[in-house]
Parts: sequence; C-alpha cells; structure tokens
Amino acid sequence: MRCFYLPESELCCGTVLPLPKELKRHLHTVLRLNPGEKVQFFNGFGLVATAILRANFAAEILQVDLCPAPLCSLTLIQGLPKGDKLELVLQKGTELGVNEFHLTPMERSVGSLKSDRKQKRLERWQKIVQEAARQCRQYHLPQLTADTTLTNALSTVDADLKLLLWEESAVPLQQVLPQSLPQRIAVLVGPEGGISQREAEQAQEQGYQSVSLGPRILRTETAGLAIMAILQYLYGDLASG
Repeated sequence: MRCFYLPESELCCGTVLPLPKELKRHLHTVLRLNPGEKVQFFNGFGLVATAILRANFAAEILQVDLCPAPLCSLTLIQGLPKGDKLELVLQKGTELGVNEFHLTPMERSVGSLKSDRKQKRLERWQKIVQEAARQCRQYHLPQLTADTTLTNALSTVDADLKLLLWEESAVPLQQVLPQSLPQRIAVLVGPEGGISQREAEQAQEQGYQSVSLGPRILRTETAGLAIMAILQYLYGDLASG
C-alpha cells in the first residue's frame, strides 16, 4: 500500500480530509490512482492512517495506528558540507533512523548557508527528509534545524551520550559506549576539512567525548552515516528488526 506524508496534527477514524493540491495532483496525474483505492498517510508524529480515496480525491480515514517512538533518540550535528553531500546525509540519515539533524557552519566548511537563500534551502532539505521518511516508513519525521554557529548547536542539543568524531582522537568508539541503553545520543561530525583543534576543545567542554572509527579517514558524508548505523545496531532497531 502506498504511503504519503500528510502534516495533520490529528488523524481520526471516520473523518474525511481534503488533501493538499500538490498531493492530489501526484495521486491522480503521476500515480494514476483511482477513487476507491486504499492508501496510507503518516503525520510525522507516529500516527499512521489507512484511508480510501473518494471521488474528489479527499481521503476518508478507515483506521489509525500509533507507531511508538524509538527507545534511543539519535541526533546528528553535521558541519555544513557542500549541498550534494548534505542532501545525501539527510536522505540516508533519515533511512537509518536519525531523529534530529542540526546543520551548522564550522571553521573548515566549504559550503555556506547565506541568509538570502536560507529559507529556500531549508524547504528543499525538509522535502528531502520527508520523501526519505515516506520511502523508508520512518513515521516519526526527523527534526531539521539550521544553526547559525557551532556554539549554538552544542548548547541546544541535550543528550545522555555525546560523541565527537575526530580524526585526531586515539580513543576507539567501543571504549566509550555504555552497556545500558542511552535515551539520547548526539554525534558531532565535521565538514570536508574536518574539525579544528579549537572546535574539538569547544565540543569537549560541552561534554562531547572524542572517538575514532579506526585507521581510515572517512569523508564527511560517510562518517555520520557509519556511526549512526553502528548506534542503531547497538541501541536501536537494526538488530532487533
């Protein structure tokens, strides 16, 4: 059954929802669905509704289910890279179950987020996250925040376990991972040029532990995805199914 993102705060059985114009066009013109066919909608907060399409392409809700929130919430603080790399991180990070993305410029960032283009780019990035969530059935839509500075990102994010992926670190990841299940984990990944000494010290002052993923230097678009996959296996649903 096809599934679509519908930003409704409440989805209730028996209600008939008018669909947004863009979604109606997609259902009718692109997918060529017909009235009477069943589809699913998720609202980004865990609610999943099974609905039937009516003649005017409104949707009558037949059943609503609640998908529980993950036991361990994952936050990725990503040093701003070039646009195509960032889009990959957002798409694949959503597939891997990242719950929050914080995008921040750093000293060695190649990409930038100019104020006159910020809103437009945020809208594009949000659509990438929404589409990835739809495709992989990530029913709790990840939050996306563009922080103005690294200081702001570090002070905003709260977590039980805070990790700093830094090529200068000699501490293996396994050494700092707890046996008990953390409720929130935050990971800081630098941009293409890496994390400067000053930024590493700044993060450590905020409780971030610098760790290494081994002898290889990973690209910025690889590092965050690699550690998120590891954390999902250890604390999330990759191992349990």
